[in-house]
Amino acid sequence: MLRTESVLPASVSIALLACLSPPAFASESDGLRDLVQADWAIQEQRRARTPGDPQAVRDALRRGLRLVEALASVPGLSDGAEELRKIAREAAALDSLDPPARRALYLRARWATRRLALANPLLAGKPIAFLKRRRFICQMLHEYGGAWYEKIDGGGVFVLPRPGQSLEVRDLTRARPGKGAYTTLSMSYDARALYFAFVHCDGKAPEYARADWMDFACGTGASGEGPSTRWRCFHIHSMGADGRELRQLTDGPNDDFDPCPLPGGGIAFMSTRRGGYTRCNNDWEPLPVHTLHRMDDDGGNVRTLSFHETNEWHPAVLNDGRIAYTRWDYVDRSAANFHGLWATQPDGRDPVALFGNYTRRINACFQPRAIPGSRKIAFLAGAHHADVGGSLVVLDPDAARLDPASGEDRLEAVTVLTPWICFPEAPGWPEAYVHSPWPLSEDYFLVAYSHEPLPGMSGRTRNDTATGLYYLDRFGNLELLYRDEGISCMYPMPLAPRPRPPVLPESRDEGLGDEGVFVLRDVRRGLFGLPEGRAVRSLRVFQVLPKTWTPANNRPRIGHANAESARMLLGEVPVEADGSAHFRAPARKALYFQAVDAAGRAVHTMRSVTYLQPGETRGCVGCHEPRGAAPAGGTVLAVRRSPTRIEPGPDGTRPFCYPRLVQPVLGRHCVRCHDGRTDGQDGKPKAPVLTGEPAGEFTRSYQALRPFVRWYEWGGASIRQNVTMPGACGADASPLARILTAHAKAGRVKLSDADRRRLYVWLDGNVPFYGVYADAPRRAQQQAQAVPPPPIQ
Repeated sequence: MLRTESVLPASVSIALLACLSPPAFASESDGLRDLVQADWAIQEQRRARTPGDPQAVRDALRRGLRLVEALASVPGLSDGAEELRKIAREAAALDSLDPPARRALYLRARWATRRLALANPLLAGKPIAFLKRRRFICQMLHEYGGAWYEKIDGGGVFVLPRPGQSLEVRDLTRARPGKGAYTTLSMSYDARALYFAFVHCDGKAPEYARADWMDFACGTGASGEGPSTRWRCFHIHSMGADGRELRQLTDGPNDDFDPCPLPGGGIAFMSTRRGGYTRCNNDWEPLPVHTLHRMDDDGGNVRTLSFHETNEWHPAVLNDGRIAYTRWDYVDRSAANFHGLWATQPDGRDPVALFGNYTRRINACFQPRAIPGSRKIAFLAGAHHADVGGSLVVLDPDAARLDPASGEDRLEAVTVLTPWICFPEAPGWPEAYVHSPWPLSEDYFLVAYSHEPLPGMSGRTRNDTATGLYYLDRFGNLELLYRDEGISCMYPMPLAPRPRPPVLPESRDEGLGDEGVFVLRDVRRGLFGLPEGRAVRSLRVFQVLPKTWTPANNRPRIGHANAESARMLLGEVPVEADGSAHFRAPARKALYFQAVDAAGRAVHTMRSVTYLQPGETRGCVGCHEPRGAAPAGGTVLAVRRSPTRIEPGPDGTRPFCYPRLVQPVLGRHCVRCHDGRTDGQDGKPKAPVLTGEPAGEFTRSYQALRPFVRWYEWGGASIRQNVTMPGACGADASPLARILTAHAKAGRVKLSDADRRRLYVWLDGNVPFYGVYADAPRRAQQQAQAVPPPPIQ
């Protein structure tokens, strides 16, 4: 099907078009010419001026001449360059020209620049594949959930054969694979295959029964009959670049999207197969967690690569062969920030943060894409409470640094290419946005772009503001290639082969079975120094448990912290005198560590997670060491021996259970004075009451200790928001620890070392009450009964 009609944005008025009075250019169709010139008028309107404004002419020439300079070495463009220089010479008399003459000069400058841009060998003669789509408007968590698309229909995969020269397009999908919605287009390295996600639309609302919540969380219904098939889901499809050989690669009751072909074969993608929910939502939005997965080219051999407990997005292969992606690192901190860029090996080993995990100046880092011939990465500075989109920026990962005073990401490594688009939700909400950038080089990009605000639940609009396809360069030139009224055109990519990154080898020690090994060079090395006199003697190994049972914020509550994860203490491993550690740990689990001193108090703690693949050995230099830090030379004491096995912690930590971990200590040492009956000096019961009888969701002692403990959370009660500081973890920050020390000095309490360590483990473990989400085991925990970990670990 060919589409040739002219479609003008609704925001462009007839009066605005009339002021342009375009000359004839034979190479552009009439419809495209009008559309392009209307778009230029909108660009000037954004700057509060018209195309006839003298400064508009000067700026157009400045941008064009910068492009001339950048393309000076490209053969065959000298005529276009000279044309722009001639126009610039004529502009010397700009102030003496009347408005119609200035408008004419503006148009000549813009057309000359456009012809140069389209003649760039990186773009010229290359058809563009792209996606038309409508999307559910709320926030990025909803955008890739098929359940929200019951009444959203339209779109498909298209090719623009002559970008910038014609509005003719080829529809590769037509009526196939049926009625429904599309998202996340990608292309094979040889440009012979296209991949996308599709969800069928039948016009019926999904069934949000509680049994379905359990299906998502645990993989089986409440009756144990297996996964539900009632959920509408995105599934990944492939087809030839000519539209033939359409195949559905995934199926089942999980959302699969974001297909990413890998250099050595296979496809990385995002999927809800990991199980679990986000922790900060409402009953009306049962949002499952999606993380990084991988499958073979035919859709077989699906396996989980990321065991992170919160959502991830947008995998793309870097030029060094690793997979870059976005991770929402929501562990004991803000739910609305910290959507940073991460990278991992194609087999899921060695996940590392690249940028954005410790800043709130950029709310979310979306859609990373490697720049050809460069180590730099283009991505979108986007928002949490909106759909995907934002300002286009370029990251130099070699220049990425954490601030030595605050621990936050410094922004010197980021170059903003769309300065008129503020970072959404961080300083404000922009009036325009970019989507799905495709770098041609460090200077030239294909993008989806909208002159209207980024849509979303907290943005300036909740309408599906449509994007068109554009050429954009770092000199400020923005040229419309195609748009279709009422539907977004996204994911532009030249339909041409591109270099294949290196194939990174997989590595696995079969002898480790379903475990892996961590090697820590020196826990003392880090961004911040450790407190004097607090030598680290061991590492605690915690496991964060995915949210199950309900998708609702704080239902159930785990403890005092807002929207908290349930967790387990797997145990401790020794740290040698040189700060090294060498230990085995279970694979496929979301883990974090604490450095612990001789007294059993955490000196430093993670507020992120890592994980191992089976048979993986992973090394790190230190504890929150600066990026790029190299290990020091010399012998590492811990690797002189076999890797240590984790020594389990006290009863009540696998999973956490306050009535089994803490209440016995209170019963032995505190309840005799704080039993709710003993008279104090004023004749009233001595506060706080530390007895263990149930009180609401918790117990009397747990509620009473709230003023005396501190924790990390999403909210104002957090010890610290962005990063943790050594010497300021839970036991250090909690008044309870100081009170116990004072009581001991006064002779009122004499804690054994084991009992003191129990309290420190609880305080450093974020003072939880429960370690499970489901109702029955929670009731058992409240009664101090032992329960197994949740089904998903």
